[in-house]
Amino acid sequence: MSSPLNRQHRRTAPYVIMNNHTQPPSVAYSARQPDQEQSTNVQNGIQALTDTPLEQPSQEQIEITAVSLFDLVRRARRLRRWMRRKHQRHELPQRTDSFLEKFAPSTKNQLTQNEQSKNWVIDPSKPFYYYWSSVVSLAVLYNYIMLIGRSAFLLLQQRLLIVWLIFDYLCDACYIVDTFIQTRKGYLEQGLIVQDISKLRKNYMRSRAFILDIISLLPTDFLYFIPKLYLLPALRFNRLFRIYRTFEFSDKVETQTNHPNVFRLVSLLIIILIIIHWNACFYFIISRWIGYSSDGWVYNMTSPTANTLTTQYLYCFFWSTLVLTNIGEIPPPETDIEVLFVTADFLTGVLIFATIVGNVGSIIASMNAVRADFRQKVDQVKQYMVFRKVGKDLERRVITWFDYLWLQKQVANEDIVLGSLPQKLRVEIAIHVHLAALKRVPIFAEAQPGLLVELVTRLKLQIFSPGDYVCKKGDIGKEMYIIKRGRLSVVSDDGTKVFVTLEEGSVFGEISILNIPGSKTGNRRTANIRSVGYSDLFCLTKQDLWEVLAEYPSARDTLIERGKAHLRKDNLLDEEAAQLAQQDEAAIPEKVSKLEGNIDNLETRLARLMGEYTANMASLGQRLQTVEKIADQRRATIADNKSSRKNTLDVIDIGTNEDDV
Repeated sequence: MSSPLNRQHRRTAPYVIMNNHTQPPSVAYSARQPDQEQSTNVQNGIQALTDTPLEQPSQEQIEITAVSLFDLVRRARRLRRWMRRKHQRHELPQRTDSFLEKFAPSTKNQLTQNEQSKNWVIDPSKPFYYYWSSVVSLAVLYNYIMLIGRSAFLLLQQRLLIVWLIFDYLCDACYIVDTFIQTRKGYLEQGLIVQDISKLRKNYMRSRAFILDIISLLPTDFLYFIPKLYLLPALRFNRLFRIYRTFEFSDKVETQTNHPNVFRLVSLLIIILIIIHWNACFYFIISRWIGYSSDGWVYNMTSPTANTLTTQYLYCFFWSTLVLTNIGEIPPPETDIEVLFVTADFLTGVLIFATIVGNVGSIIASMNAVRADFRQKVDQVKQYMVFRKVGKDLERRVITWFDYLWLQKQVANEDIVLGSLPQKLRVEIAIHVHLAALKRVPIFAEAQPGLLVELVTRLKLQIFSPGDYVCKKGDIGKEMYIIKRGRLSVVSDDGTKVFVTLEEGSVFGEISILNIPGSKTGNRRTANIRSVGYSDLFCLTKQDLWEVLAEYPSARDTLIERGKAHLRKDNLLDEEAAQLAQQDEAAIPEKVSKLEGNIDNLETRLARLMGEYTANMASLGQRLQTVEKIADQRRATIADNKSSRKNTLDVIDIGTNEDDV
């Protein structure tokens, strides 16, 4: 009998071997022998069996039973250890990539935190900030209009004092809330809205808007407790520093509105009225400072109704309008202060008049830019028709067609208008405009989404006048059409009989652009289709379709099969020709492979010829060099012989000439 420590060691030994990976667990178990305890247990079990009243088994049966029990126990333990090892492998921690952690340490965690963050961050592009800016702009306009008005017209301040105090502090509360919102106003960093509150706060505090907001929130109302400054509205003039919020809101409205020119005109008018209002208030303040009715220029208080608030304000506003617009006569100034004030008003009026003329002119020009461009095109066409002496009937049809374009607001070229947008937005607009119409085509009803997206970007709008033939019988089909607006008639060859009328949403010509093999029509039009009135049709050309189908071979096969089904319904498909064409198409890859093999053989032969040609040229060059060397040597020998012979004749004083030699 072994000790408990030995039994524990034997039990844990296989785990140690497995974890250290010194050898496979099966090898460890195969090397292990059954211990004495297990043998004793087996013998005790056998002894118990022998004590039963049943028939005593033989010695061989006892040995077989012992071995089988031992194998069963060993397999059970092996299965249990295998399951534990499997479990440990699943629990092993995943190894992280240090490279990714170094260069992208917290991207995923940051996104998760941003999604789960409870921090309230304002997105400037969302509607909430837009509407809140309108509220702040109203508060700023209230201060710009009422503070100077209450400072100038004391009756206005005295009669509704409680109302003004309520509105003043409501505007202050609005300013405080707006300052808090500015600390939560998001901004873009690497294309994403920053969600970190501390970064948003720092960004706001570094901006110029923070300084203006702090100045506008200074508690100058505490100066009300000074007796001489008690409830003086001029103490709140620091609230006017938040005017930048009004201009910010104006820019946002001009960007988002569908009528920007009208908004520009209204904004210009409001600015002019505020300037006139301020000038009227200054006039009344100067009149009070100089003294009412002291001369002919200041405000006259002697009339019966001069003491009423309505009369005072209306007269001052009228006087300010006359001065700033330079369209009327006013009483001449008599003192130096009056002269300086009127001179400043005249200069301001000149600037205002120039601003009005310039801005109104540009606004009107912008409003009429589309119409002016359209009229220019119409005039050019008219001049061309007069120069070419086009008939009156055709000229009338052309002019009527232009009128229809203008009435339907279809004078703009879609490609030019959408050319400034990125491709993604252009595709989305095309999907919104054309996808529903394209799905009405039976062969495209169940097409792949990617194919439909590619096709909608290639649909073009065509407009046909009354009586125009969209297609005629026998013409080669190069386009398919989807009726967007109008009605078309299928007529006889002479155009007198109407067979059927196509309504909005109808589709025709889709089979002819598929080039279906075996078609009895031969991809030609089978009917005459004429526009009843003005008709707007979406057109898809054959070239555009096949350019898209080249990238979707499975969709191409599906469309051709659907087209064949439509032709079978109308008995317009030649099955034999279709099968032959299909066989030819199936043989195309084999033919292409053979052609490629022939091209490879030709290229190999050409390479051999080029090699032989190069070798022959090199050999010929060597031979030419050898011949040239031999020729040079012979020339040199002949020249030496001539020179030696000449020297010999000279020695014996025999006259020679060159020819003799």
